[in-house]
Amino acid sequence: MPTSSLSTGGPRPAQGLFALGRGWVRPAVLVALVVSLVYLPAHAENGSPSDGLIATIAGLYVVAMSVGLVRLVRGGVLRLAGSDDPIVLLGRGKEPILDVRIRARWRLAAIAVGTLVAVAATLAAALLVETAGSVTYAHALANLALGANLALAGGALVPAPGFTGWALLLAVADAAGTKPVQRVRRAALLAQLLAFPIIAGLGVAAFLLGDPILMLVGFLVTMFIRTQSRLAVGQDAIARFLQDRVVGDLTRPIASHAEADESVDAAVARLPRAPVVTAVETNGALVGAFGPRQLMRRDRRRPGQRVADLMVGFADLVLLAASTPAAGVIAALGRHGFALVRGPGGLAYIEADDLLAQILAGLPEPTARADGHESGSSGSLDQRQRGGDIGH
Repeated sequence: MPTSSLSTGGPRPAQGLFALGRGWVRPAVLVALVVSLVYLPAHAENGSPSDGLIATIAGLYVVAMSVGLVRLVRGGVLRLAGSDDPIVLLGRGKEPILDVRIRARWRLAAIAVGTLVAVAATLAAALLVETAGSVTYAHALANLALGANLALAGGALVPAPGFTGWALLLAVADAAGTKPVQRVRRAALLAQLLAFPIIAGLGVAAFLLGDPILMLVGFLVTMFIRTQSRLAVGQDAIARFLQDRVVGDLTRPIASHAEADESVDAAVARLPRAPVVTAVETNGALVGAFGPRQLMRRDRRRPGQRVADLMVGFADLVLLAASTPAAGVIAALGRHGFALVRGPGGLAYIEADDLLAQILAGLPEPTARADGHESGSSGSLDQRQRGGDIGH
């Protein structure tokens, strides 16, 4: 589930009612291998290969139906609320349950209905587990349905980005009238507060059951919630900074040049301390470029290393138009840590660390609160995001 809280406005082309998202093939193959090679052989005895194949197909069907049914009923509620996004039955896709254009009460209703369906399916699967023979494929499939629906229902209780519980917290923040610029930060605060009851509950269970592993699980879950929620705040700040900007608003002119046959040490000696991108030329023609990421990967044991050995060749350079929406620049920076930009004033560049500095400079200054702590996101975003999301 995406963590961004921003949605795009304006008219969009008509889309179908249902869709398959991205990234579902590999999990399906993994589930098929685990079910056929590990799970079913451990649960069923004296099964023929043909029965095992049928049971494997049925297992995939059970998992797909469990996921698809919850998404179907949840998407149906959002459709009633006016959503025009397709219902993604499997895989990753646009999540209208995070869309701020849909009223919070409808999103809360969608989450509630989807969770109730998962709970009902869990109870039905539990009943089948009790009635089916313990060494039959029916028992194995009922257990599979029980686990899948229990995980789907439990997703609403995990207040971390990527889980339904995060969408629930965002909807709660919206229902409380939180300002759009503060909704993700407020949801992150709620998530971090809810992390403590989770670790406390698992700690009590570990004591009662005499299983210290539960305490370790609680600690890991708590750290995951805190880390992911803080990361979501940084991602939201980045998204808000890039919204309504174009790439040309973020560029720096290329002022550093090097020859392809020049030694790396000589080129580095001329570079300023700030992160810059250097154009590499041969006889005045651009043949490549390099930035801070490439310099970090240079072999310092090779004093005679040439710039041509370090640079990103012209054919591999990411070249953007100055009018490109800035929201797409993060993906462009992920390849080499920088991108070149064609503009009216000539060739310029965007570099990941420099972009981060611009984002931090554009954030509001933290203000002192009555409890002595600081509110605002400049410092915390710097710690979370430096070397993290942008261009990596």
